[in-house]
Amino acid sequence: VHYWEVSIDRYSNHTADEAFGVARYDVAKEHILGKDAKAYAMYIDSQRSWFMHNGKHTNRVESANGGIQQGSVIGVLLDLNQGSISFFVNDELQGGAPAFTNLPKGVVYYPAFSINKDVHITLTSGLEPHSDSD
Repeated sequence: VHYWEVSIDRYSNHTADEAFGVARYDVAKEHILGKDAKAYAMYIDSQRSWFMHNGKHTNRVESANGGIQQGSVIGVLLDLNQGSISFFVNDELQGGAPAFTNLPKGVVYYPAFSINKDVHITLTSGLEPHSDSD
């Protein structure tokens, strides 16, 4: 079980959708995260979020509190025991359940991001799993 957080250090509301998630080493790096079968991602902007894997969008949600802004924290919980990935924004679970389940066993995943030039992030890894993940 792995958990890390990404702090949004700089963010312009005029940027396109940012993506946070995991990818295999051989993901298509010329595409946005989640466009192929080798990455799982949450896309988020200043108003909404959704999940994407293999080019398919799911669980698009308009947020009453907005999406992200400078100072927001994105949490990613990769549970290889359960074969699932969950996402948190400012400690709130997105989608009410794991975003993805049934991840293939025996695959190595890495933290991965697709961000625009006006976005700066800081990755903090090796954290204890989020309290909502028990």
